[in-house]
Amino acid sequence: MRSFTSNSKRPSSLSTALWAFGMTFLVISVSFYFFDALNPAQCWKADLPPIVTNDPYVILETYTDQAPDLYREYYGIGPAIEKAREADILIVGNSKPYFGFQNHAVQEFEKKTGHRVYNLSIPNGDKLAMTQKLIERHHLRPALLIVNENHFFGPGVSPYTEETLRMGYLQALSRIFEIDSSWFFRSHLHHWLPRLGLGKLFGPIPIVTCRSLYNGCLCMENFEKSLVPVADKRFSEEELTIEEFNNAMAFKKEMEDQGTQMVLTSVPYGTDDVDHLDKWIKDPERRKWIAQAVSGYERIDQMAKKLGLPCITTRDEGLFTFDGIHLDEPSAEKFANSFFIALQKNPVFQKFQKQVSTEQ
Repeated sequence: MRSFTSNSKRPSSLSTALWAFGMTFLVISVSFYFFDALNPAQCWKADLPPIVTNDPYVILETYTDQAPDLYREYYGIGPAIEKAREADILIVGNSKPYFGFQNHAVQEFEKKTGHRVYNLSIPNGDKLAMTQKLIERHHLRPALLIVNENHFFGPGVSPYTEETLRMGYLQALSRIFEIDSSWFFRSHLHHWLPRLGLGKLFGPIPIVTCRSLYNGCLCMENFEKSLVPVADKRFSEEELTIEEFNNAMAFKKEMEDQGTQMVLTSVPYGTDDVDHLDKWIKDPERRKWIAQAVSGYERIDQMAKKLGLPCITTRDEGLFTFDGIHLDEPSAEKFANSFFIALQKNPVFQKFQKQVSTEQ
């Protein structure tokens, strides 16, 4: 008869596995600790820059082919779209106004005027079609709609929008949960097991943006900075195809019918120094990438006249982009402050102010 006495004194296979896992984790953690101490620039230990306090936000990690902010807005998950519905002023466009109208400048404008602003820009290269879908789906009725005309009225949607429209509410909810959970565990895990940046594709610190769920604005980003001066508007050209013009006129009528006044603007971008980027960017690979990404700056003043829309542009000096396309934080604050000052002086805004005071 088989005896079980000796077997009961031995550790169980589960205990052995847990003990082995614990020891392995300890060894790896200690090894990474010393590696991080010797090569701090090659590790990430979840020490991203501080973000805005008392403001819920969504973290968007670049290069992951995810758009949780778009999922939230389109399917009304969380407070974002409700805040957009409450806004007096909506800002729409692509990633240029997303980086151009950041949290601090928008909050300062709200404090001065008492008007709520929501940045509904879609930082995925999307244009009019998805903005229209968001406005129609959620019955957004702002008094003012600030449109960044960087070929905004062109046709087509991005792959992110196609996926968002296709997935449905439950899949969007599941995807948001997966992304949030993944970020939570990684940001805590990397305190113990730092992420190494030994290759060129992904560095040790993940590239992220933090987007406010209260006003849709950028709270924080940690992109690599290669400051390049923006293009000189005096040498810029205006472009508007027949299709874009027709789309713009149709959208203008649609907004007017619901009581929304459109205002055109153009967040500065691009550079005139494409042939001399070596003055600003030392890394040849990054210089090559920026040269390919940069496009000529598009003026909108004559275009706005043809459309019969008010136009607000700024004349700020010393603006820079961090990648040849998007304004860096100091430049964005300078641009946004100038824009809001000009907006408050514009007859359209003053008319809106009188209507609000009369209703009150």
